[in-house]
Amino acid sequence: MTVHRPRVFQFITRLLDGGAEAHLIETVRHLDKYDVTVGHGAFYHDSQVERLEREGVTTEVFPLVRHYNPVTAVPAVFSVAQYLRRNDFDIVHTNSTEAGIIGRFAAAIADVPVVVHTVHGVPFADDRNALLNRFVLACERLAARHTDQIVTNADVMAEAYLDRGIGTLDQYATIPSGVDLEPFRDASPAEDLPGERPRVVMIGRLADGKGFDVLLDAVADIRQEASVCLVGDGPLADTLESDIETRGFSDRVFLTGYRDDVPRVLAASDVLVLPSFREGTPRVITEAMAAGLPVVATDIAGIPKQVEHGESGYLIPPGDDAALADRLNELLADPQLRERFGRRGSERATRFSVEAMVDATTDLYESLLSASRVHTGR
Repeated sequence: MTVHRPRVFQFITRLLDGGAEAHLIETVRHLDKYDVTVGHGAFYHDSQVERLEREGVTTEVFPLVRHYNPVTAVPAVFSVAQYLRRNDFDIVHTNSTEAGIIGRFAAAIADVPVVVHTVHGVPFADDRNALLNRFVLACERLAARHTDQIVTNADVMAEAYLDRGIGTLDQYATIPSGVDLEPFRDASPAEDLPGERPRVVMIGRLADGKGFDVLLDAVADIRQEASVCLVGDGPLADTLESDIETRGFSDRVFLTGYRDDVPRVLAASDVLVLPSFREGTPRVITEAMAAGLPVVATDIAGIPKQVEHGESGYLIPPGDDAALADRLNELLADPQLRERFGRRGSERATRFSVEAMVDATTDLYESLLSASRVHTGR
């Protein structure tokens, strides 16, 4: 007798190298009870597609799905809806803002039984255009009406959405983003990173909202002899390179480009910094804690659930380069403090494992499918 495996369509705007993509990939790799297809927009890395397909996960590209492109958004909805109708999915699970809006409207048109959306970061921020914020807010409110469950990485993110009138309290569930911790526990340090130790590292896509300018402002006030490595690639690469040179930081701040050996990068570093203006529950913080690094990050979204202020790192206000410099000076001057914070962070990282995330996601799917069967009589 053949057992029916429910069909899940996981949908994301871009399939690049960000935290949302890593969250999705780790989730779908372990959803053994489901037949999973991953859909993504026009921008993707071949390596990410190949990785999923090696794991037996089908992928589908939707060229009309683009990052904040209102011109292609409406035809994208109908393109995705047509695909969903043809393939008879039991669950549509959207990720990120654009795919979340397009995918949920498409799922409503295609009459998909269960619709889930994961919020990876609150998209409304002071550094973003006010008109764009209002447009996204209106779309999020409408899309919430077509959503069975809205998943956030931390309770504070659900509160931010509810405060803006997006959905109702009973629609929200919290599932922390999970990381495979083992590669970070005992990695050998990378020997080819530029600069000398102690080394401050920032890892992530070189894009707006991450606070690179805040970090560079803080570097001017770092009193300790230390190097700073910015690890990643993205649209700000050329701008940052020019800014580093203009500021006279070329001998202490280095752009490494994209690295596929993050565990080894962290093992060769002493402090992780993340001065972002918007985040969810950043995977790189969990990775750094698993590697035994103290963390200095902004006090936003799910980060306070990860970093215990004064115990495993420090939390600072967004945009406060003076506070960032003060905390970095404190950590760089005191190896014993770094070691103590690192031990505490390593213990705390176990709360954010892949196993915990996948178990919670599976339980959520089963509950929603059962409720859908009762409601429809299937």
